Formats: sequence, structure tokens, C-alpha cells
Amino acid sequence: MQLEPISIILTIVIWQSFLFAGVLCTPKYNKKPGNKFLALLLLTFGLHFFYNLLYANGYLVEVLPPYSCAYGFLYGPLLYLYVKFHLRKDAQFKGLYWMHFIPFVLVITLVSFGYLICKNIAMVLLATIFVYCVAGFVEIAVYKRILPQVSSNTNFSETRWLKTFLSAMLVLVFLDILKNQGGFEIGGIILPNESFVQFAVLLFVNLIIYQGLKSPLSFQQISASDLHVTSENNSKRNISKSDKDELDKLAMQVEKHMETKKPYLNPDLDLSSLAETLEISVRSLSQSINHILGQNFSDYINSYRIKAAENLLQNNNDQDLTIKEIMYDVGFNSRSVFNTLFKKKTGLTPSQYRSQLGK
Repeated sequence: MQLEPISIILTIVIWQSFLFAGVLCTPKYNKKPGNKFLALLLLTFGLHFFYNLLYANGYLVEVLPPYSCAYGFLYGPLLYLYVKFHLRKDAQFKGLYWMHFIPFVLVITLVSFGYLICKNIAMVLLATIFVYCVAGFVEIAVYKRILPQVSSNTNFSETRWLKTFLSAMLVLVFLDILKNQGGFEIGGIILPNESFVQFAVLLFVNLIIYQGLKSPLSFQQISASDLHVTSENNSKRNISKSDKDELDKLAMQVEKHMETKKPYLNPDLDLSSLAETLEISVRSLSQSINHILGQNFSDYINSYRIKAAENLLQNNNDQDLTIKEIMYDVGFNSRSVFNTLFKKKTGLTPSQYRSQLGK
């Protein structure tokens, strides 16, 4: 094997992809359904680049069928399914999902029968990956719209990672298009050439590894029932007078429960658990909060938390409790979310609020 830059990059990508795909299959990480698709994505990278390494160095050229492009038709579906299963609580792999992999099987079949199509479908392949990335962004948008309706914990750090993940894939698609068009020249160097693109892939694989290892095992997901409840809340149908009277009574019951039992102090409180405690349906609870109290679930619960934080700050002006301790005591588990919501309500950060009280 020639120790050229591209061979070195390919070798590193291969080993890293296979190694981390194996790590994701261990008991610590395979509990998250989305990680199965992330492992398959890395395995595909490893196999694809192993094929390219053999081909680039002239190994088994006589027997290797020229279907390198077929692997590319796996990237989009696996990436999209990773995002979907990462965000959905009750996602199940349906038989219909196998249709995503028909292009891969089709290319393998055509090449096996002697049709050399890879050079002719490069732009189709890149367009396919682009479409799947857009579908991934749509899943994230749906998640961010639904979560505040059903959960009091609206930390979107995981969605930021997913957006970075999809954006990085789009950058790779863009670089590959430029490479296919001949690249562009900077200081006499044509970018992106093959080595440049492969190096970008190496960075992409390392991004996956870094985030995959640090990604929390506990993550707030949404379910099909959450989608249904939110859809009903957003529907334009009018609520009958009898239903409104019922929701008014329910809203009073909820308010009384919040004042006496203080369920908002539980950082994991969600719509389902509160409905179960009150022994009412999730749908009715959601409608009473949205239509009668005029807030989504997250804003409603967090308004109580902010009020409790204000009380603690006023009663502990001698700084017996730190801001962080107050944050946890009132039910928040994210400093950034706590600061943002506190400032939104009071116009001050918790630290500024405490300083003002001390004057």
C-alpha cells in the first residue's frame, strides 16, 4: 500500500468507523434505538472507504464490482432514521421503511449485471442525501413544536447536535458537488480535490464519535400520542359551552393541585404523569392548560418554577443557597434554560435579581 495522504485518511476513517460502530453496539449505548442506525451509518462509512482503499491501491481491481456509489444510497436513509428514532419515544421499524433502501439494492443489482452506472448518477445520489437531510430538519422542527406542549423540560441541546450533524452532511454533499465540477483554485491549489473531501469525511466521523460518546443516555423524546394531543390543541374547531364549563372546572382543579402539591418541583414532570396524578385524560388536561389557562404545558409549569425561585431568592438574600441550588430546588435541570426563562419574566438574571435585592 502506498503511503499517500488519501490512503492514510481512508485507513483512519475505516478503523475509526468500525471501532465506534462496535462501541455503539455495546450494552451501554445500544439501549437508545437511534444508536443502532448511527452504528449502521458508521459501518457503511467503514465498508465504503475500505472498498475505496482497495480500489485506490489497485487491490482486487479485477474482481471488485464498480458499485462504490451504492453505499452512498445508504447514507441518507440511515441518517434520517437515526434522527427520527432519536427523537421519537415509541418509534418502531416498519416494513415500509425498507423502501428507503431500494435504490441501494437496485444499484447493486444493475452493476452485478454489468451496467456501469455510478458515473452517471453522482448528482442523483447527492440530491438524494440532500432530501434526506431536509427530512431530518423537518423531524427536528416537529419535535421542537411538540415538546413544549407535553414536557416541562425543554432543553434543546440534543436538537442542536442533530442540526450540526445534518449540516455537516450537507457540507460534505456541497464539497462533493464542487469536486465533481472540478473544484476551485486557491493559491494554485485546487479545492476541494479528492484528499480534501476525504479529510472532511474524517472530521465528520470524528464529530459523530465525539458527540456519540458524550451524548446523554437520558433524553426527552416525544410519542405518537403527544403528536395527537398537540394536533387537537392546534385544531380550529370550536369548543362547546358544556365542554368549556368542564375545562374551566378542570383548570381550577389543576391550579389548586399546583398550589398545594407543588408537582412542578419534579424536574421530570410531563403532561402524562400530571394527568395520571389528577386521574384525568391527557387530552383534557392539555386542553384546559392551552385553552383555559392560555399557555402551553412547558410555559405553565415553568411559570410556577420561576415564581418559586423568586421566593427563594427573596427569602435567602444572605446567600445561604447558591443560584445553582435554587435552580435544582425549583425543578430546573439546565442553567441556561433557568437563566433564560427567569430573565424573560423578571428582566434580570437570577444573579442580577439577587444583587438588586441586596441593595
